[in-house]
Amino acid sequence: MTGAFRFARVFGIPIRVHWTFFVLVLGYVLYAGYDTNWDKLAMMWSAIFVFVLFFLVILHEFGHALTARRYGVNTRDIILLPIGGVARLDHLPEKPAHEFWVAIAGPLVNVAIAALLSLYLLKFSPEQRWEIVNGVVFSEGNYFLNEYSDLDRFLFFMAFLNVILAGFNLIPAFPMDGGRILRALLSIGLGRLKATLVAARIGQLLAVFMLAIGTGLLAFFFPDVNAFHSNPMFVLISVFVFFTAENEYRSVRTEHLVGQLKVDQMMRGNFTRVYTTDRIRDVLEIYQLRLERNFLVFDQWQNLMGVLPEFRLMEARKKKDLDALVSEYMLPDIHPLVSADNLQQAFGIIQVSDAGALPVYNPWNRLIGVIDEHFFTKNLKKKMKGKKGF
Repeated sequence: MTGAFRFARVFGIPIRVHWTFFVLVLGYVLYAGYDTNWDKLAMMWSAIFVFVLFFLVILHEFGHALTARRYGVNTRDIILLPIGGVARLDHLPEKPAHEFWVAIAGPLVNVAIAALLSLYLLKFSPEQRWEIVNGVVFSEGNYFLNEYSDLDRFLFFMAFLNVILAGFNLIPAFPMDGGRILRALLSIGLGRLKATLVAARIGQLLAVFMLAIGTGLLAFFFPDVNAFHSNPMFVLISVFVFFTAENEYRSVRTEHLVGQLKVDQMMRGNFTRVYTTDRIRDVLEIYQLRLERNFLVFDQWQNLMGVLPEFRLMEARKKKDLDALVSEYMLPDIHPLVSADNLQQAFGIIQVSDAGALPVYNPWNRLIGVIDEHFFTKNLKKKMKGKKGF
């Protein structure tokens, strides 16, 4: 993802942070400082709160990632965003039951953490526990907490926060885990594509309901219900949920179509051979015709040596390194495909690879074409428009 950088690697899974995450931290800390007349202690605790919250989010995402690994699905990375975390899987688990357990694993991690932290509260009497609950959940109950230590309050607040995270993620709307759990259950009888459509529409209905709350529309009809009064955060969440649900359906619809096609149905049979000894300026002349954007690279004996993707070509142009040899900018990574293979493999490689162009061979190991990322995307959209039932 553009704008995200890696800061750790755990269990072989890269953990990345998007730059907007730090904007959130800074904004939240400055807001806390302004709200308390720039109290440094309040600002410090606000920053700690945000980082602890996102540490819990990371644990939540590892619940998804490690469960997915158990079912043979790899995780590309985990990304921290202002809205939470995202574990980007290579592909969805094939069986609905597997998808169910992958989706519910995240909330179960939060439930387990909350249960573990709640053991600490057993040292208090039932009356004392209620005082702590009242003080943490309801701001007007904070006066009950004076007799408890910072550790008491912190541990219970962490338990409470994990319950909130689990409950929020179980809302049956994409991108929350509840939407994926609902899709997995519906897939048993409807199949993944129809189940995704139903789950997406349910999520969008919830988004419209949240929008009505956020804009104060429901408060017009129910003025005595405080929860229905306008809330800008609900507006933002509703818009995000609505369009994420639509994108989820489009993504699954694309995968469904790709699974019905063969490699030779989407390959380009006519392509330009670029050689290691060619100059970048010569390739740019071909590129400017806008017919090809990614190129296979050969040596003088017609052996395939690598690929020259569009982004590497643009790097050379930006540096004005036009007299450089193609060999200096090509990528040696080659992902060969067989013409009779299902297109799903090519689709997966294109999503995770920088290659841009994949060579296609016939069953007798003869190079007969290329899957070009730009050509592939353009033609896939055409097929989707003409496909009935989509």
